[in-house]
Amino acid sequence: MSVAKAVLSVLLVFASLNAQADTSIRSVAVLSLAGNSLALHVQRHQVGSRTDSAPVEVRPIDDPVFDQVAIIAARSSLLKLLPDAKLNLMTTQDKGLYSAQNDLFEHPEQHVDDREYLKTLLKEQGVSHAIVISKFRGVAAIKLVDATVGSGALEGLGFYVDDMIETLNRRDDTRSRGMVAPFAYVRVRLVEAESLKVVGEGTAKQSFVIAHPSADSSGMDTFNKMTGADKIKHVRTALECAMEAILAGVLAR
Repeated sequence: MSVAKAVLSVLLVFASLNAQADTSIRSVAVLSLAGNSLALHVQRHQVGSRTDSAPVEVRPIDDPVFDQVAIIAARSSLLKLLPDAKLNLMTTQDKGLYSAQNDLFEHPEQHVDDREYLKTLLKEQGVSHAIVISKFRGVAAIKLVDATVGSGALEGLGFYVDDMIETLNRRDDTRSRGMVAPFAYVRVRLVEAESLKVVGEGTAKQSFVIAHPSADSSGMDTFNKMTGADKIKHVRTALECAMEAILAGVLAR
């Protein structure tokens, strides 16, 4: 190899390294748009039959508590995955961003003003990238030990209640009637702050079962006895599982 070619090769290597450094994740804003509502799906059984779909009640949430839960859950995983990056946790009350959320990225031409507003928010944070958590809609698949159950579709955060299903705890052989399953069905995007270009994306469907030993209780009985703090705790657990399962793949791009 000639001296000129060797020098050119070295310059190209340095240029490549500089390009990688310019696009590296130096600082990340974490924003959740998934927590403005809590869904309640109730699967009821009739004598001799089973209903075909789960009725759903979507309860608007004005308090940012569930968005705070979402970004804290993301932060826990990001601290392990990006130990050198600066993290900025964000919440917003802007109804336009909540309403658009996935369409901000899937149909950007229809949400120019919302995208410009989001760019402004991120610029104020001085970050290179953002993790945006939004709702994901998918077929209900509540995880049991060796199977899944569920009817209808779940979206975002909430609770799936089966009023009469019978379950068996294999650890102590206790039987239960009725179950409550907190769930987090979310989409996570890694975007460049300046352009909102999506550079990583993934979805998660996380749930777990709460069943109290009883021969005659129902799932709604279990749900109604939960305190507000219990419900927040259970949603947090589902979100922590979701973030742990998805963020490494999103960051891998």
